[in-house]
Amino acid sequence: MNNTNEDNIDAETIKAVGLRLTDKPVNADTALSARVFEYPQLENVYIMESDLYGNKMPKDSCFLAFNGKHGLIGIHLKVETLRRSNVKEIEKMVQDNNEG
Repeated sequence: MNNTNEDNIDAETIKAVGLRLTDKPVNADTALSARVFEYPQLENVYIMESDLYGNKMPKDSCFLAFNGKHGLIGIHLKVETLRRSNVKEIEKMVQDNNEG
């Protein structure tokens, strides 16, 4: 597990997207310095700075986590894509990838 103190998601992106730090148990190992955010307007959709195994995501990327048919799953996402995507586009990403 690779931990650094550098945040992948900057304050401007957090504000623009409306992300909220969560204290909900997400049932995933997270890197010690990684933050987990709730995605606004979509229930049980999270933006994480580490993957489901606790590995810190590469610079300028994050992990879109959500409940699939067999539990928590997700996809790698560039922070720029997160910033440019609206709620409908994020919802479509979730629907297109929820078979896991």
